Amino acid sequence: MDIPVPWDAKGGDLIECENCAGVLFRLTGQGGRDALRIVQLVSCPFCEETIPVDDDTPEGTVIRHGGAEFTLTKEFGAFSLELAGGQRPGCVPATDAGKA
Repeated sequence: MDIPVPWDAKGGDLIECENCAGVLFRLTGQGGRDALRIVQLVSCPFCEETIPVDDDTPEGTVIRHGGAEFTLTKEFGAFSLELAGGQRPGCVPATDAGKA
């Protein structure tokens, strides 16, 4: 299947496939050629903002988001984030969002 890539796209850009039910790809260089690598979206456990993570990112990688550090975990093929230290400054946990 062909995935249209904008003419002005550059390495590192996220590309959404219009025919792939919201699947994201990252444009990368591979062996002197452009390639699209699948990207997973992981939700912050506090603010629920989605964070793009390359599919081949190893488990245990530290992800920095909003001033906090999270450890990337992977179970059953899906990524999740666990707080590695300190809550995101100014972030309201998702369970308390309606109370703020």
